[in-house]
Amino acid sequence: MIYKKSWKYILTRDNTDYCKDGYYRPKAVKDFSNISFGDLGGFVDGYYNLSQSGNCWIYNNSRVFDSACVSENAIVFDDARVTDNAKVYGNAIISNYATVKENAIVCDNAKIYDVADVSGHAKVSGNAKVRGYAQVFENAVITDNADIRGFERIRGNTIKVEYDI
Repeated sequence: MIYKKSWKYILTRDNTDYCKDGYYRPKAVKDFSNISFGDLGGFVDGYYNLSQSGNCWIYNNSRVFDSACVSENAIVFDDARVTDNAKVYGNAIISNYATVKENAIVCDNAKIYDVADVSGHAKVSGNAKVRGYAQVFENAVITDNADIRGFERIRGNTIKVEYDI
């Protein structure tokens, strides 16, 4: 495998079922953030799913498929999924079986976790959190310090903003 010295990972296959199905795992070719040379990441379709720049990473059994992209310093871990054409960037965190899919965007310092789902053309940004089976979909915008939790469903053209006063 030939790669550029500026790359932080190459794609490899191991003997897991996902790799047998045609998916790859990023393998670190240098130390960065809390990643060490040789560490294996989660599962991807190709190089377009995980940026070579920044400290972004896909950990353990998490998956980023289709045209979805994780970039900048965003991380995906604990069996989370980012699929379709979703974008995760900034310092965003997707974890604990959460799903970001379709054309959704999660950015800035937003956190999606605990089986939450963000989909459609929804955008979660700022310091917002979506957690605990909550769903954000269609054209909803969640921003600033909003905290969507439990079985809350935010949809349509809803904009939810919560400020610390």
